[in-house]
Amino acid sequence: MSTTQRFLLSRTDRLGDLVLSTPAATALKKEFPDAEVFFLARNYTAEILDLHPHVDGVLRLDSLGEVMGARSLAKLLRSYDFDVVLALFPRPELAWAFYRAGIPLRIGTGYRWYSGLFNQRVYEHRKHAQFHEAEFNLHLLQPLGIANAQIEFHYRFEPLHEQALAEKMAAWGLGEKYVVLHPGSGNSAREWPLENFSELAAYLNNERKLQVVLTGSANEKTLTEFIREHASPKLIDLAGRLSLIELAGVLRHAMVFVGNSSGPLHVARMMGTPVLAFYPPITACRPERWGPYGCRADVLMSQEEECYQCRNTQERACGCMREISVAAAIAKAEEKLQPQTLRQAHEMNIVA
Repeated sequence: MSTTQRFLLSRTDRLGDLVLSTPAATALKKEFPDAEVFFLARNYTAEILDLHPHVDGVLRLDSLGEVMGARSLAKLLRSYDFDVVLALFPRPELAWAFYRAGIPLRIGTGYRWYSGLFNQRVYEHRKHAQFHEAEFNLHLLQPLGIANAQIEFHYRFEPLHEQALAEKMAAWGLGEKYVVLHPGSGNSAREWPLENFSELAAYLNNERKLQVVLTGSANEKTLTEFIREHASPKLIDLAGRLSLIELAGVLRHAMVFVGNSSGPLHVARMMGTPVLAFYPPITACRPERWGPYGCRADVLMSQEEECYQCRNTQERACGCMREISVAAAIAKAEEKLQPQTLRQAHEMNIVA
């Protein structure tokens, strides 16, 4: 294969999914150093790719049908003259656009009704959670002869990013030692109860004398306000105030990130920050597929075996999430806050 080819990685779902797709860009750059690697991503997640040293360009869009139909997208893609597209998040309208754009090599799953639009197909069911999502993404590189790529997370802050972030962190009152709590999930996962987050925040702030920073989207402001009201007015609430690059910067300098399965959790992992995460014992949500990569020991669950009762409920703070005790979270947080653990985490190679 020519080393001057142009690749498109398509990942148009959520932030965490996009972060877990970035190792594929690194693997492509390692195999084809002179190639150009682009992403097709949703507008609200695409900013995180501005930090990635192996991404040459980003095509931004929101939900197809509202902003751009398959025909218009195909016209746009044709203008870029892509040689290869990898459908990391397959959708029929996207597959049709790739086909209409005449992209020579179209790689995707072999298990969808529209899989005939891909001319290289990978037959692998993700729903059984046999691998981590980041590993599933790398498996789609196999038709390109890339069979043993490693999961690597990379980022690069430009000097202007660093300066702007330092000024804002000073304005927010952030010191050198703080812990980030992210109580929401963007309605995409099960959530540890707000009362538990409040107890943990009170312990970290009052007993450990640490700054506690609350993060979330603007829609999650009620969650962070609840925690601040029930824990301490000293907590710094940044919900709805951060761009993705600012969020990444805040997480990068945090001692520990605490949260549910969410995009910011994976951003924290991307930054090399120690994490403490809460997950339910449900196959579709398990940390083996969706957890912080390489950090399974840092995930708290109520039990390992499948919980069919929780699987069949729509309650965010389901029974199994409520059974994860505050005491267990404090113990795990203390473990992550040990000086040796913090030093190893922040100095570690970002290759998992």
